[in-house]
Amino acid sequence: MAGITKRWVECALRLEQAGHEGLLVGGAVRDLLLGRAPEDLDMATDAPLSVLEELFPGGRRVGRGNKSVFLVPCEGGSCEVTSYHGGDLEHDLARRDFTVNALAMRFTGEIVGTPRSRRDVRDRVLRFNGRASDRLNEDPLRALRLPRLAATLPGFSVERGAVRAARRAAPSLRLCAPERIGREMRLGLSGNVRTFIRLLTSCGLAGLLRPLSGGVPRPLRLLRSLDRLDDGRSPLARRAALIASLGRGREYPDLKGRDEVARLLGEWNWPEGVRSEVATCVGLRNALAAYLPREALAALILEVGEAGWSSLAAVADALPGGRGRMASLNSREAAAGILALLDRSADLLPTGDELMRRLSVPEGPEIGRILRELRTECALGRHGTKEEVLERGAALLSSKNTHTE
Repeated sequence: MAGITKRWVECALRLEQAGHEGLLVGGAVRDLLLGRAPEDLDMATDAPLSVLEELFPGGRRVGRGNKSVFLVPCEGGSCEVTSYHGGDLEHDLARRDFTVNALAMRFTGEIVGTPRSRRDVRDRVLRFNGRASDRLNEDPLRALRLPRLAATLPGFSVERGAVRAARRAAPSLRLCAPERIGREMRLGLSGNVRTFIRLLTSCGLAGLLRPLSGGVPRPLRLLRSLDRLDDGRSPLARRAALIASLGRGREYPDLKGRDEVARLLGEWNWPEGVRSEVATCVGLRNALAAYLPREALAALILEVGEAGWSSLAAVADALPGGRGRMASLNSREAAAGILALLDRSADLLPTGDELMRRLSVPEGPEIGRILRELRTECALGRHGTKEEVLERGAALLSSKNTHTE
């Protein structure tokens, strides 16, 4: 953590030399006290933004009005600096969301905060800072941040009064921007998902899952399905795809469901790669139970890749009623054979350049089409040597030209 400490201390020292305070605040202090490396470094200062612009010419202002922050580039990352809310450090800390985040640290290592805040970090308790109604009126999103923090801070419990307060504030979340809701949902689903779903329900926020799943899933049914899910190497995408599949039918492919999920995750501002993986998995979730011909199955596996196929199988396994377990035994056996053939035939497939030289054709969509067909045929075990594959590529081109004429 030495590099992390150095980053914010350099900023604090420059502010101090200019006659201003500069302290590390919020979750970064909490994480350091817990022995965790902070993901974000947030600082607070009595200096106005105009002074920050003079002291840190390489930085930049982000946001508007009282939500403006100043990003200071530091070695290995950046620090997010804000001017005190309320005029001084005491008032700034008093308006923080949770007691465990109402802490500050001077560059000397001195911790600033109430005894309650320190005890709650020590005892790993989440409670609103000051009057819960005040904190939630300032920002209703804090009702959702409560289950998110419980899911991402190992070993933390939630004060009962905090749950009741979040439940009362739940209707106000409609005032929050979709991308802010999406960030909390993404982080919560990436953490302890059982804790997150359980607290969403307790806080009256399970309705946030409705646009994703096509309906509000029953908590016990959802938790049992999540227990069956093999998260693999992409837990967020698989969990989201499972939730999005629970309230949908047996259509294959489900293009409507795919597009609905892609649109929602776009509004939630999830990373493009995750959005694509979830939407694809939802659209093709019933592939294993669709009794696809072997050729179609091979084409599908080539389209989504081995990792994508693994996610499809994992989601199908976790769906209630065995959708995709017993009914898809033949598909699984066929897929295993196709994947084995793909592995063995990797050296048989020519590159695009090799194919262009052999066929004497320029780069273009026709080369892509032929390569896809050759990959499918290799996945079905139809070729034994690279020369056979190249000859087949020439035949496919000749056939195309004949039909065109």
